[in-house]
Order: sequence, then C-alpha cells, then structure tokens
Amino acid sequence: MDYINVKKCTAKPTIPMTKEAFGPIPNTAIYWLAGAGFMINARGTIIMLDPLMKTRPDDPSRCETGALLKVKYPIDADDVPKLDAILYTHSDADHLAEQTSKSLCRLNPKMIGPPPAFERMARMRLDIDLLVSCRSKDIYEYPNVRIEVFPADHPWQLLNPTRQKRIFRAGDSVGFIVETPDVRCFFPGDTRLMEEHLSLSDINFLAFDVSLCTYHLNPLGAKVLANTLKDAYLIPYHYGTIDGPNPAMNGDPATILDEVENGYERALIVAPGEPVVFAGKKLVK
Repeated sequence: MDYINVKKCTAKPTIPMTKEAFGPIPNTAIYWLAGAGFMINARGTIIMLDPLMKTRPDDPSRCETGALLKVKYPIDADDVPKLDAILYTHSDADHLAEQTSKSLCRLNPKMIGPPPAFERMARMRLDIDLLVSCRSKDIYEYPNVRIEVFPADHPWQLLNPTRQKRIFRAGDSVGFIVETPDVRCFFPGDTRLMEEHLSLSDINFLAFDVSLCTYHLNPLGAKVLANTLKDAYLIPYHYGTIDGPNPAMNGDPATILDEVENGYERALIVAPGEPVVFAGKKLVK
C-alpha cells in the first residue's frame, strides 16, 4: 500500500478478492469495494456496508444501475461465500443495489437499514425475516463486532423537490460506528456535516467521503470531520469508480488532504479489493 498520488482521481487497478478474504483471521481487515461499498472481516465475522457488486448482464462495463465503470468490482456478489450482516446507510440505488442485494440475500445475512431501505428491500421481496429497520443509537452485536447506528443528513431530494414523490425525513439516512477488538471505525454514509460528528472520539478508521455533492460532506465538511478525528486513518471513497459527470460520484482527495492535519500520512489510497489490516487498534498493513 502506498500513499496518495495527488494527480490521480481514478481508483487504482482492482485487486480481485478470493474466498480466503472471507475466512477466519486473527485481526480485522477492511476492504474498499469501490464506489461507496466496504467490507469488514472481523476475525471471521463478515460485515458489508452499502455493497454494489454486480454489472449489467448485457454490458459488464456498466454497473447494475447503468453507470459506466472506471474500474472492475473486486468480486461479484454471486461469488461471495459468507456474509453475516449488510449495513445500508440509505435506500439510494448506488448504496442499496437491487441485483446485488438479491444475490447476497442467499447467504442469509441480516440486512440492516433505515426505514426507506427496509421498505425498498421489502418491495424487492427479499426474505422478510432477514430485514431490520434501524434508527440512530440502535445497537447490534455479532461475534467480535459491535455496531452502533449514527445519525446522518442526506436530503438530496432538495435538488429538485417538485419532482419527488415523498418528502425527506430525519432518520431516512444513517451512518454506522463499527467496533471490533482491533479497530473502531466510522462509516458516515452520505451526509452533510452534523453537530453530532463533532462529538465523535476514539475513531481509528474513517471512511472518507470526498464527493463534491452539496448533500454529502463536500470538501469543507470532509476536511472538518477529518480534522476532528485527527488520529483516524482515512480511506477516500465516492471517487474513481464511475465514469460520468455526477458530482456525487466524483471528487479529488488531494484537494481535501492539503488541508487535513497529517492528511497524506493518514490517507490510505487503496485499490478496490486491497485489505487494510488493523490489530490492537493499530494499522499493521
């Protein structure tokens, strides 16, 4: 793993994930799955966040939502051998992808998300016994994993409110604090900066949203959050995956890291499928 090349805003070439990535390990490995997706292997417990892992059957150069890809996904959802839980921050298709969710459902993971995500999964006719509707401050526990639901604020519907079928409500989007024996992680999801973010502490790893969208952290909010969590390692996401003009899918980590305390030392610019390993609350790989 090397540090950021400030001139590149396209993800590094993908490293394919094999079945070994899902097996028992003595520590915690975090994988960026491209886009907004992540996977955690916490000593054999497998948690995914916002996975989008399938392409169009008729055009593998495009993800299942139709967007043109710059990089391949590290593993197809059909090839995932084990999964204990999926955490969905909200119901947008680039986070809760229908074909990916239907494929992963075969592994019987708990599928946890806020009410609009629960509703969307129910309409997909996923196994209702697997679906969990969550709210901020809810707690879920698995072997070697503790999950706390965190508030988020992502009212992208305000971009064109006259065309929306439903209003935005508080609690429609969430983030997650995921703690293992080896690392305390914060996955903010798609969110504007909130007062609650400024009270966070003891975070070792931050999923670092570098999107340019007004209804994400955006560069200013991302800088503030990274400087608030000044001891956290950072993996940028929402960049380098989709080939298109949508500001929500694009960003330049370097324009933010220039103003982040020790930003270039803390930023881990990984390829999709490349493990980042923590043990004893410290980065080891």
